[in-house]
Amino acid sequence: MAEAMFSEDGKYYSTITKDGRLKIWDTETNVLKQEYTPDLHLTSPPTCLQWTTVSQSVSNLKGNRSNSNASTSENESQCIVLGTTNGKLLIYSISQAKIINVWVPAKHFSAKVTALDWSRKYGLYSCTKDSRVYEWNIEDGSVKQTYNISIENNTKQGSNINAIKIIPHNQHKKSRYLVTASYQLSLWRLHNKDVTLIKSLGYSTSQTAILSLVSFNDAYYIVEGSENERLLSFWDVTVTDESTQNNNDEPTPNKRHKRKHSAVPVQPTPMYSFVLEDAPRAIDSVLREGDGVQLNIVAATRSGVVHYYQHTLNGSSTKPIKPSLTIQTTTADAKPLPLQCCRLQQDGNINLGYLNDRGLVFEKITPDLKTKTQVLIRGDVKEKKKTKQNDNSLLRTEFHSSEATYLDNTAVAPRKRTAPGANPSIEVPMEARLQNLALDVNSKSNVAVNENLTKLLIQGLHSKDKDIILTVLQKNDPRVARVTVSNLPPQYVFMLLEQLTEMSLKKTSQCAAACVWAGAALRGAGGALGGGGGGALAALLAALTNRRSHLCQLLNLKGRLELTLTQRLLALGAEKQDEQTAVLDYNDSSDEDNDADMEPSQSESGASWDESDEQLSDDGDVEISDAE
Repeated sequence: MAEAMFSEDGKYYSTITKDGRLKIWDTETNVLKQEYTPDLHLTSPPTCLQWTTVSQSVSNLKGNRSNSNASTSENESQCIVLGTTNGKLLIYSISQAKIINVWVPAKHFSAKVTALDWSRKYGLYSCTKDSRVYEWNIEDGSVKQTYNISIENNTKQGSNINAIKIIPHNQHKKSRYLVTASYQLSLWRLHNKDVTLIKSLGYSTSQTAILSLVSFNDAYYIVEGSENERLLSFWDVTVTDESTQNNNDEPTPNKRHKRKHSAVPVQPTPMYSFVLEDAPRAIDSVLREGDGVQLNIVAATRSGVVHYYQHTLNGSSTKPIKPSLTIQTTTADAKPLPLQCCRLQQDGNINLGYLNDRGLVFEKITPDLKTKTQVLIRGDVKEKKKTKQNDNSLLRTEFHSSEATYLDNTAVAPRKRTAPGANPSIEVPMEARLQNLALDVNSKSNVAVNENLTKLLIQGLHSKDKDIILTVLQKNDPRVARVTVSNLPPQYVFMLLEQLTEMSLKKTSQCAAACVWAGAALRGAGGALGGGGGGALAALLAALTNRRSHLCQLLNLKGRLELTLTQRLLALGAEKQDEQTAVLDYNDSSDEDNDADMEPSQSESGASWDESDEQLSDDGDVEISDAE
């Protein structure tokens, strides 16, 4: 499934974004020439594209209706065919900057278009998700033939075709030959609605494949790469009389050789295999005549580098071939610029496309085979030097040949002359060096701290270490987040959004920190996210939306719990007040009232004392009489 491709002459580069927009760059001027958003980009977005050339008479058509009065001019114009999820093909004209035709197959129009391929000799072919291949008539937009390709797959994996390549041939037949790629690579013969398997080339661990067709004289080869493999396979797909013979013509084995014949057949192996640093993103190949037949391959990987291979065809080999040159792009301050696409030109140069702060930039370079790694330093060096001079960093490094000397801020001041043979550099103690490397956000000079946080965040994202990532992302200071994200390379911004999505689904503290860093990422890296961060932003938005959907329920539950607890505490307080009795009753009244109260109390107390004395005397007499 090709979502990005160079034009036939290499002048334009087109790509389909995550949100269904078509972008076309001019590779000579590095200008985004056109940007088109289809009307149904949300309900039926484009899935793949293919560059073609059509005559001016075809570009004047609208829909599937042909114009009998249209001019039959032989002038050709470049167009892009877009396959959609509902099976329709959109014909986009570069000169008119709009959709000029919409082609709909007569049947099975609801199936998703997964692959497209075009040849000047054989026309346009499309493949849908239900493994149907359509041969189109470019003149009127009708379907010439429909082929149903059935791929036998005994495993649980799917067998949907995701890439096709038309194979030219010199046979005196009206047959068409097509290479399909899914979990297995196969060569088919198409003739009068009949589909015949010529041979199975090999198997892949992923359903998504990238194909590149290369030819020399009458020989044709396929370079195949998978999104989960770090190998490129080189297959011979030349159509000959021997390869088109039916397998049923083979003699039936006798009893003696029956056991050997019934054994598991040997899996086919490619002619050559080429090693990659990471899974491929784009592939291009060329065969030239030099000291023999020389094969040149360029492959852009997901890690942001381009591998260049130069090999002379001589039989076959099972040993993987290493790249002759690895090309990298970086800035003056060693910030990598990921390479996105590559294309080989007829003069031997390579057209590269890389991302920087301004967008996608194209450049033609000549491969330097004297070294194994070719590093391209790009960017405005003067502006970066000025920004570096304004930074009040605690740690600076001065390079003398191969040695590094640490200098502090006092190194700028004039120093006294040193004795002959003494070391003129200023020695910085180990304690000061450790303080320079410490992650103290509250220090006065935060430039070195922010640089250390950026390096620490890059290290954590690259190694996927949760502890290192949380150490940096749990800082809720918006200023620190903004400066750290601004120094982050573009390829790490998408990895940062994935980590923020995971944090937003966890505790409240981590979700709050994730919101701070997400805001800093949107402000500081908006250009990189606009180039292809729709999936990461959609995942983060879905996580935050899901968390916000339960907020009202949580607030209602919190309010009810607080109301219930408050009522319970009030009830317990009322019960305790009823049970308590007064320990001391203090009456604060005037003196006259006290005197009036005291007089009757004294008389009453005197009478009580007299009664008690009489009782005692009576008792005493009784006791004495008894004693007597």
